[in-house]
Order: sequence, then structure tokens, then C-alpha cells
Amino acid sequence: MYNSIPKSREWLTINYVVNVIGTTLLRFYVFKGDKIQDDCIQLYKPGTCKFMQSKARMITFLFKEFLFFFKRCIPNGISIINRHLLILDGHGSCVTLEAIERVQEFGLDMITLPSHTSHALQLLNVACFKPFKTTFRNERDITMVKRNYIKPD
Repeated sequence: MYNSIPKSREWLTINYVVNVIGTTLLRFYVFKGDKIQDDCIQLYKPGTCKFMQSKARMITFLFKEFLFFFKRCIPNGISIINRHLLILDGHGSCVTLEAIERVQEFGLDMITLPSHTSHALQLLNVACFKPFKTTFRNERDITMVKRNYIKPD
């Protein structure tokens, strides 16, 4: 997500895991920076993980952590018998030999979407994240005006 105010970009990567009935199982936030601030997110719900990374992107190390938390957040567990499907956008941090081996050990089946199609094929992007980004940007701009970071038009 980013801000249209010059020299004031705010980056955040959000990975949500939901099941087919719409229950959120895991919230995984990656903020830009070196040290986690207490006010990054005001209220945390169970199944929320937050990490800091210099560019606020998913990287291979964080994807490994994501898989670890993902496995722990599945209510009935994951195993070779109780398999689950993980649908990903195919980002390079996720499609590594080590990641594929780990998901197979967990009992996960992993599918990656074709490049440049997640905006149309990932239902969370279409139904949840686009409206969320719009609302987030509006609220952020209102807050910045209230705190006198920017002047209203």
C-alpha cells in the first residue's frame, strides 16, 4: 500500500490465510523498518504475526516463518492424511526448493498462480484487499491531516 503524498510512502505487506468458509486463520504483516514499533497495529487478534524487513516485502526467510506459523494456526492440524491447499501468487520468495520441500513435509499442497494475474484470480485481492486499501488510504490521509503532517486541499 502506498501514499500519493510525495516522499511519504508507507509500505506494508499483508499475508492473510483464510479457509473456504471465510474464517481467517492467520494474519502475517511485514512492515518496513528495523525495529517493531508498538503502534504498528493497535489491536491484534489471535493468529497475528508481525515482522520488520528493510523493504517490507516477503523474502525467503520470512516465507519460512510464515509456513511455520501457518502450520500452527490450522485448527485440526496439517498432516499427510489431513492435507490442505495453499494458493500463492508465485512470488520468488515462495517458489524455492526449500519451501516446496517444507510444504510437502507439512502435508500442504501448493499452487502458484500465473504471473500478473493475482489481481483477477485471487479472491482476497478482489473482494477484500482492494476495498481495504481504499479505506486504509482514506483513513491514513485523514489522520495525516489531523496531525498536521499534510495540509488539506
